[in-house]
Amino acid sequence: MPELVNTPRTEAETVRRILAELPRAWPNLKIERILQEVRTGTSDRADAVAEVVLGRIRKEILLEVKSSGEPRVAERAISQLRRLGRLRPGSYGVFAAPYISERSRELCKSEGIGFVDLAGDSYLRFASVLVDRVGEGSRSKEQRGLRSILAPKATRVVRALLRDPGKRATISGLAEACEMSPAGVYLVAELLESKGYVMREADRSIRVTEPARLLRDWAENWSMERNRISRSFSFGQSSKGIVADIAAASERLGIEYALTGIAGAYFVAPFVRSEEVWLYVKSGSDRLAQALDLRPVSSGPNVVLLEPYDPGVFQGARSLAGANVVSDVQLYVDLLNFPGRGREQAERVREKALTWAIPP
Repeated sequence: MPELVNTPRTEAETVRRILAELPRAWPNLKIERILQEVRTGTSDRADAVAEVVLGRIRKEILLEVKSSGEPRVAERAISQLRRLGRLRPGSYGVFAAPYISERSRELCKSEGIGFVDLAGDSYLRFASVLVDRVGEGSRSKEQRGLRSILAPKATRVVRALLRDPGKRATISGLAEACEMSPAGVYLVAELLESKGYVMREADRSIRVTEPARLLRDWAENWSMERNRISRSFSFGQSSKGIVADIAAASERLGIEYALTGIAGAYFVAPFVRSEEVWLYVKSGSDRLAQALDLRPVSSGPNVVLLEPYDPGVFQGARSLAGANVVSDVQLYVDLLNFPGRGREQAERVREKALTWAIPP
């Protein structure tokens, strides 16, 4: 199905379009009839009930239709479908919306609930019936949603939350930590909440509910190539000597830097060896390169200077054994995108430094 356009404006329109989509979503099932607004019990009702047949299999499908398919809406729909299912034994619940997010699809599957949307996503599992389809429009929309969360300033909020995910955060506290306006932080928090990464408590503080998933999604969609990259060669005898020279020169010149990649991991959770030294430089990379007598090269560099497209990469940077190193979450994200054995080193950082991050 092509990318979703003309999103329904009302729930009634959503119901109409979802019901019209069912024959295409479930091409192998014969839909004998569809009833709308079916009352079950004294107060509960199903938005629609579809009776489907496949060979000798006959099933009553209860549809709960919502105008949004984000996780917090999906959770309510799943609860309603479970309640309706108890009132109509033998039925199968299906959550329907114009677009159902990836996390909502995961929730439905884990709870034994089906789903269908207008982006080409569909899932049913009962008896010997299995429908499991993700539409191209869904993939495109999911990537756009992640790009919104991972916009430069938005990642400042993500970093701040993941540095201590067990601690509740406030809008004002995040705004100060991220050097952003409270309004900007609020918009990012709303987006993160809609995707199910965080939740708002009764006192309006923010709590990270799925830090490992947020870290994984950030890391898998992060690109170091967005930074200005200068690849050079230093005649220093070893990476350890180069790091010492960088620390001395940056202090002398008043230049802010932070190691990342394998060089940064050496100070946190050494595992993989490399002679390449990668570092972020806030400003003055040309002066630092001149002071270190770095020679530009097109291949075989041992020093890589990164001028970040957003200074948020310096959030949480600290001095370790005389060298400045990015935060553990930034280090993990960079290593996961690092050439060579970066992923192996990333996992060692996760195991040793990010003890809250269970395997994705």
